Amino acid sequence: MPADPDQTATIVTSRAIHGGHEEEFERWAKELMRLARAAPGYRAAIRLGQTAGFQHLLFRFDDQKAAEAWHTDDTLSAHVAAADRYSTALRQSGAGDGVAFELPSDASASKWKRFVTTWLTVFPVLLVISLAARAALKDAPLPLQLLPSSLLLTATLQWLILPRLQRYTRFWLLQDSSGRLKT
Repeated sequence: MPADPDQTATIVTSRAIHGGHEEEFERWAKELMRLARAAPGYRAAIRLGQTAGFQHLLFRFDDQKAAEAWHTDDTLSAHVAAADRYSTALRQSGAGDGVAFELPSDASASKWKRFVTTWLTVFPVLLVISLAARAALKDAPLPLQLLPSSLLLTATLQWLILPRLQRYTRFWLLQDSSGRLKT
């Protein structure tokens, strides 16, 4: 007989994967799903992926006792520890039919960390583009020198630099002082 929805428990694990470890994470996530399906009281799992290595894994169990038994299992603990080497995590749980969770997102990133990484990336690119534009358009008025510079800088940031920067720094940008993801 199915458990009462008011008693079901949900575990949500959000992970920001370090750049270059996406395939390793895929294998890890498949094994995690297998471990969940084999656990007593397992009901369902959902995996939600975002761009640039951000994943949310949701697991439903018959009740809080079954969820905690699965989460504290030695095999699962060892499996989770393996992923901690190449991703940053946040685990949340709740019971009942209408549970709500705050999920980490890029908006959770520390503003000072985002400022530092963006500035460290923008400055050298801006310097090179500005010098090239100045050399090529040395007799043109400043607004005409800035026009191609700003277009090239914006395009380079949008399609080349920021996606890679996000991929390789997201786990750090979203970490709190305890090393967990922030919501």
